[in-house]
Amino acid sequence: MTEMDNNKSKSSVGYYLLAFITLVLMASLSLYAINSGQFNRFRGRIIVERNTVKSYTVGNTQTGRMIDEDHTYAINGVNQSILNGSTLKCFGHEFEILLNQDKLCEKSHDIDILILISSSKKQFNERQAIRKSWGSKCNRNDTAIKCLFVIGNHRSDGPRISTKDSGLQEESTLYKDIVQIDYIDSYGNLTYKTVFSISWAVRYCASAKYVMKTDTDMYVNTYLLPFLTKKAPTKFIGGFCWGPSTPHRNRNSKWYVSFKGYREDKFPPMCSGTGYVISMDLVLTILQVSEHIPFFHLEDVYIAMCLKKMRVTPNYLHGFNNMKPGFTPCSYKNDIITSHGVTPKELVTYWNQTKSCSVSVIPENVYKPRPLLRVH
Repeated sequence: MTEMDNNKSKSSVGYYLLAFITLVLMASLSLYAINSGQFNRFRGRIIVERNTVKSYTVGNTQTGRMIDEDHTYAINGVNQSILNGSTLKCFGHEFEILLNQDKLCEKSHDIDILILISSSKKQFNERQAIRKSWGSKCNRNDTAIKCLFVIGNHRSDGPRISTKDSGLQEESTLYKDIVQIDYIDSYGNLTYKTVFSISWAVRYCASAKYVMKTDTDMYVNTYLLPFLTKKAPTKFIGGFCWGPSTPHRNRNSKWYVSFKGYREDKFPPMCSGTGYVISMDLVLTILQVSEHIPFFHLEDVYIAMCLKKMRVTPNYLHGFNNMKPGFTPCSYKNDIITSHGVTPKELVTYWNQTKSCSVSVIPENVYKPRPLLRVH
């Protein structure tokens, strides 16, 4: 054996020895991670905070945890970065239903619109005000309007066991207009609530021609909505809508979005989450597209992302407002379709006073699309 061959032999032995030591170290680290729970915690974090697995339901036995508002993940774009190259579903919306109204639309085959109202457990007074006002035209045999309150669950610092709230269950049994889902009700989770709501519509109220998403602090003109849906087209979404807008980059803003969370200079055209109407065929497409668009914490922006992917432009409609126009009985009967920031007391008062006015608008003129609002 030459000196060169001898050196090569020593080099080979050293290489294999180094490789063996590396493998032993990697195996030891893996065992440590599994035994200490680090691996399971990381894997669970992906499932809980991004809800990327289709079969996952909040409060499951594997984690005992619930999705919660977490601005660290919501605004810094962890969803997008962690899912790059992944074959997992980007955004799931399969939550455990604690209270359901699966018979709400069962005997109705001519439903013009299903109104999905985002609410919370503590908003009993708000729900009662709606039932006594514009909601009084819902869920009756002589109207083609269905109304449903969609409610989440409360915060919990410890392990979660899904339980029904007795007071809410009594209210649901009495009024038959509440669906409760097992996820934490918070502003950062509104996207989950909205997407779940429209998926509920597809599953339990597919006969509805249109779906409306709104909130408990809204006046909704249920006198005029049936006229609007008679003229609105398919593949349609409309409300108080505007064109491309600039994300809020100020950290003190309620709507703050970091550059990492959203890299584009402009959001796509969107409708205010205070109240918009979607045709059922478009609801189906939004749900299909949402499976490939990662979670984003601003629900109106998330729906806009879906619309952009579908190449659908929202419609700015006359009568829809994201603020509260000055009240006069006849304008709120014949011109205003939505008004935002209305208290329960105001809601009942407004509704009762509108009864003094007759519907004088021409039904064919209720659906009036306008050019999208221009914003900075």
